[in-house]
Amino acid sequence: MQRAGLKCLGGLCGTAIVYILLSGVGARIQGLGTPAEILENAQWVSSSRYWLDRQACNWFLTCGAMHLNSNGWTWEQARDDIPNDLPDIAPFWSSGEEDPDNWSEQERRLREIPQYVYDHAPYVHLFSGEEFWPSDLAEHLLHVSPRLNYTLMEDMDYERNLTNLHELDGIEEGRHGRFVYLQSDDNVEERPKWLTSNHNIPNSPDPRLDIELDAPGPDTGSQDDINMPGTDQQLLADQEQASSIGIPFPTLPAYLTPSTNGRCGGNSGFTCAKSKFGKCCSIHGWCGKSDEHCNSYCDPLHGTCIDPLNPPQGPKPDLRKHKRDFLHRQDRPSRFGRSKAPAILIVADKGNGTVDAFWFYFYSFNLGQRVLNVRFGNHVGDWEHTMIRFQDGKPESVFISEHDFGDAYAWHAMEKYVPNPDGSQTMVGTWSNGTFGKVAKRPVTYSALGSHAMYATPGLHPYILPWGLLHDQTDRGPLWDPAQNVQAYTYETENKTIRASTRNPRSPTSWLDYGGHWGDKYYPLSDPRQYRFAGQYHYVNGPTGPKFKRLGREAVCQGKGPCRVRNWLGGNKAQRLVPADGDGDEEGGLPGGNSTDDSS
Repeated sequence: MQRAGLKCLGGLCGTAIVYILLSGVGARIQGLGTPAEILENAQWVSSSRYWLDRQACNWFLTCGAMHLNSNGWTWEQARDDIPNDLPDIAPFWSSGEEDPDNWSEQERRLREIPQYVYDHAPYVHLFSGEEFWPSDLAEHLLHVSPRLNYTLMEDMDYERNLTNLHELDGIEEGRHGRFVYLQSDDNVEERPKWLTSNHNIPNSPDPRLDIELDAPGPDTGSQDDINMPGTDQQLLADQEQASSIGIPFPTLPAYLTPSTNGRCGGNSGFTCAKSKFGKCCSIHGWCGKSDEHCNSYCDPLHGTCIDPLNPPQGPKPDLRKHKRDFLHRQDRPSRFGRSKAPAILIVADKGNGTVDAFWFYFYSFNLGQRVLNVRFGNHVGDWEHTMIRFQDGKPESVFISEHDFGDAYAWHAMEKYVPNPDGSQTMVGTWSNGTFGKVAKRPVTYSALGSHAMYATPGLHPYILPWGLLHDQTDRGPLWDPAQNVQAYTYETENKTIRASTRNPRSPTSWLDYGGHWGDKYYPLSDPRQYRFAGQYHYVNGPTGPKFKRLGREAVCQGKGPCRVRNWLGGNKAQRLVPADGDGDEEGGLPGGNSTDDSS
């Protein structure tokens, strides 16, 4: 067995070496692109301090091999003149120049967003072991400086905010933002707080004070053969709906205790770890041992889940550092799932009853993937999105910004959540309980570890490279409800005009016109944090903003090629979900798998 493993490892390493060598020779024969790209590459390679490194880079596409040691990932240009007292970012989101009192009735109609857009807003499961959480654009701007390629724009180096950011597009040499970058003032390898954004972890459910936690749960019979839909039905029949005490605090419970009644997660205060009911906690709030508990429906924050890669667990802040206020228990709405970082909603009415709702999510850092234990694709600033297309007020399809150009799904194929009516602040999914198929309106999406690429299922998601060498991973980590904190805008496709919606009329819009990059330019080879193998960089360019994600697209897909809208999600038990007659909602469930089919 050991020899077989060594042979397999040797085969993978040999394949990688051959690929690198062939890529280098091929690049020398075919060239490296346009004359401008060839010139830029030559300048990048020449920035290396070492002759051998430059030659290896030119001939074999192995650049910066001596930079693989992370102990040397320092940056001498980190700014030390940053003031300790940074301005309050709250006013940034109300600094727009529009006066809603002067709007005409026609102007107001152009800014109104239909209620059905909010009724069908997506949920996002962030990964349980995530290191870089949702970020606030306004906070991000306080920690970056504008650069023209690698040169600090000193005449523009004053406080950037959401109102004046677009002024960077006016720099003639910047070509309307093409060569403008917002470079981090800190060494990102030191993981400053604004970069990780731990303070924006969505609010977790708070332990309930008005219920008897020791009350016996439904009789589920053998925990080895538990029936999830049956459990849900009995739970709904036996438990009364109750309002919860919402004590907003964006952390995970520190004093979880082993379950005494089979309940877990939500606001129960219980974990399945070391409980007699099974070590896995389902998203529906019950402990167990079956695949339904431990695999696709597993809550990794309140139990143990099946995980082929055994990733590190995410931060779990200690509530002992925070004094909870239990005096104001009533009349306080729950903010479960709310993040301090606002989501960005852009709604485009495309005529003939077609309305596209783009939900954008921003992160200050994208952690690239590892291939043969070497990481590629880091970048500062990260934009991801989900788009829901409506036809005559009804959801029709969903686009998700997966890696490898994204995927589109028919509405009835998506799993939806509905809050459990027992007041436990757990969710009931339409895959595991068909009863809720007609009332669940909000689709469930999953944000991948590090890259934040969006997917429609939890699990492993290989892309591009064979043997799963390059893959994303998702699970049912902290649940983010973007609709609870959102800055909403409308988009007019004919003249590409963005307006603040009537929901937040004084929200600035000029930042959306910024045509530059929301992060650093890919680091030069002289930077000890940079390397490149077979054309793949450790650090790549930061992305452009939402306005440049083809908001006016005709097809639901973002790409310009053929658009396939899939009618089901994957898994070894995949089946086509047929909409119920008359209303377009699914009937029954799909016991979700860990991958998506290529069928359409």
